[in-house]
Amino acid sequence: MNLEQYFNLKSGALKTSASGKDDILHAIAESAVKSDVLKDIDPNRLFKALKERESVGSTGFGDGIAIPHCTLKDIDSFVIGAFISDKGIEYNALDGKPVNLFIYIIAPAHKRNEHIRILSDIAKVLKVPAQMEKLLKQTSLKDFFSLFSQFGQWDTLEELPKEYSQLTIHIQDARAFDQILELFAEIKDVHVSILDGNNVGKYLYALPLFSHFMNEEHKGFHRLIIAVVNTVYVNETLRKVGTLIKEMKCESKVLVTSHPLNFFYGGIDI
Repeated sequence: MNLEQYFNLKSGALKTSASGKDDILHAIAESAVKSDVLKDIDPNRLFKALKERESVGSTGFGDGIAIPHCTLKDIDSFVIGAFISDKGIEYNALDGKPVNLFIYIIAPAHKRNEHIRILSDIAKVLKVPAQMEKLLKQTSLKDFFSLFSQFGQWDTLEELPKEYSQLTIHIQDARAFDQILELFAEIKDVHVSILDGNNVGKYLYALPLFSHFMNEEHKGFHRLIIAVVNTVYVNETLRKVGTLIKEMKCESKVLVTSHPLNFFYGGIDI
């Protein structure tokens, strides 16, 4: 998706002097309502929505980064803005460290799938230390988002072909599951189901003939990702999964299959 259309360049200064979590959330609310999308929204209402989201779990995911976000029922588009704190703000981040970079997202409540993909796209850019270092050196919103756009590889295709493949991924390594699932969250046209499974060893363990060979350790983690993916994204997704499992050295714990679909109808929500 093309994130540039959502950037809030009317919000004012990029640098913030906010000194605490509530302080920065108030600053975000005041900043966001300067956009055309949120011009009729009370900033106090927006602050409460952001605060409520934080009560579920901190949006500070570590390494000096936070992505505060919330949803509103009466808007139709997204607003994305940014703040940089040179001193860092105590934000109850997952790693306990102060946050220097805040990128906020105000989202329509009815566009949940797109909201998830935007979160994933932004996080993907911020997870690269060299890119973070360059972003933190920016002094204006215009320069910040110009650089941010260069780092992002946004999908700008207006229409996708109506051709799909099914990817099935068996995962026996819990470490790999989360990272592989994140890859699918980045895809625009995808329908995913997750199944909890069992290794065959669980059932062989119960059979007298094989009980000597099997034990409780053979009943380990087994999860199945079944994804219907637009053919535009299949090869790139397979490449990323392959690279990931090689880097994690878990080739013997992940099995990937792919086949084209002759028929496809309907869809399921993420």
